[in-house]
Amino acid sequence: MRQVKISIIQAIFLFNLAIGITNHVIIVPLILQSAYRDSWISALLAVPAVILWTIVVYRVMNMTKQQSLYQWFKQHYNPFVAWLVILPLILLCATILFITVRDTTAWTKVTYLPKTPYPITVILFVVSGMVAAAAGLRTVAIAAGILLPGVVAFGVFVMSVNFQFKDYNYLLPVFSNNASSILRGTQYTLGGLVEFILLLALQQHLSKKFRLRALLILTLAVTGLVFGPLLAAITIFGPFEAADQRYPAFEQWRMLMLGKFISHLDFLSIYQWLSGSLIRVALAFYLMFDLLQLTGRKIKLPLMALVGCVLVVIITDGRISDAHFLHFIGQYFPIVMTFFYAFPFVLLLMILPKRGKAHGTQATVT
Repeated sequence: MRQVKISIIQAIFLFNLAIGITNHVIIVPLILQSAYRDSWISALLAVPAVILWTIVVYRVMNMTKQQSLYQWFKQHYNPFVAWLVILPLILLCATILFITVRDTTAWTKVTYLPKTPYPITVILFVVSGMVAAAAGLRTVAIAAGILLPGVVAFGVFVMSVNFQFKDYNYLLPVFSNNASSILRGTQYTLGGLVEFILLLALQQHLSKKFRLRALLILTLAVTGLVFGPLLAAITIFGPFEAADQRYPAFEQWRMLMLGKFISHLDFLSIYQWLSGSLIRVALAFYLMFDLLQLTGRKIKLPLMALVGCVLVVIITDGRISDAHFLHFIGQYFPIVMTFFYAFPFVLLLMILPKRGKAHGTQATVT
């Protein structure tokens, strides 16, 4: 079966939307509740760590020649090691599905569809993600390319118009919280950014090799998406009011006003939020089954439907309150950050000896 390929530009668009929604929406309340006024410093401290981590990820991609991780480790080690390598990525895709669908549908319920039965909202969203994933990677990438310009344009629009409400004095004094609170915020920031590890799961589908410059621009651009809502939330609402908000990015849309007669433009945030969430869910579904080596439609589609049903049942369980969910993601992101920040370093250590042997063998033959 011929492997699906997408261009580097398409991959950049895809990951901008899929991971941008995490950094722009999901982790922002966690950072604000940890570091308050110093939240933007927490995000700033993450930048050097992101640069180092990105360079290591690039080295792994380069040294495996952007082959499938499973096939590379199966060839150079054995199938057991190959499965051990890809299993964490499969679990990451599963948790991405749960967190994204749960957070997006809960926001939908409390904002613009309060009277729609919650299970219906969840089912429609999960089915939409499955249909997009079943249509293929190229379809998801093209959809991301169509949706992203609108998301960026609306983001610039709300940022510009809301300048009238911002007071940057709220950002000072710096370091008003203790170091542990600031570093906790940095953990949350990195917890969202390490999802770029999924590039390793997608690398065999890229038509060209990723250059280090492009990879750094991508990761730093998405890191910048954390600063926007953090700075806006603090400067508009103040650090303590912002920390009390469940969806700070959405509250900024509710502040938007053009003159005296144009307001209530927060419906534009629905386009932004659903665009990112849909692409994120579709990508997670696709990569999960691609990593499982399930590419045949006859077995892939029924199993995808089964996973979707399990997801709907878990999310619609009334025992999972929003407080429980917030507690879960508050514990989840530091764990993910620790594991997946170390993950490419471990892969690199596993690859280096095999690369040396390969070069040695080649020299002997020559």
